[in-house]
Amino acid sequence: MTDVAERLARKSDNGHPARNMRLGVAHLGVWSTAKLAFLLSVCLNTVTVVLIVLAARILTDTEVFSSITTVYQDLTNRPVDLSQLLDANTVFAFAATVVALNTVLITALGTGFAMLYNISVRATGGVIVGFRSP
Repeated sequence: MTDVAERLARKSDNGHPARNMRLGVAHLGVWSTAKLAFLLSVCLNTVTVVLIVLAARILTDTEVFSSITTVYQDLTNRPVDLSQLLDANTVFAFAATVVALNTVLITALGTGFAMLYNISVRATGGVIVGFRSP
């Protein structure tokens, strides 16, 4: 064992009983929850944009769109080019729209959750969390 581990082992064997604490979450700050929800949505949106662009790039590079275009033209006898519909500008516009909607929705849901929790705490007393010191 290391010196730190030995000192911690000696401290835990000092014979004092563990203290139990029961704490209740009685209030969530609405503004703090909104800021946290916004930051989480930014992180989620970064991943979303990368995945959308990556998926479009992979589908274009593997020529999936040209295969789907060929099948569609064979079935309908109409000339259409799906790869032209899914160019880089269209994919980026779609990703930007999804990101904007996600940011607004996640921030509003987080803020709404905090408000609903604060209202329900008045009726139920909140969430009781138990802690114990070692």
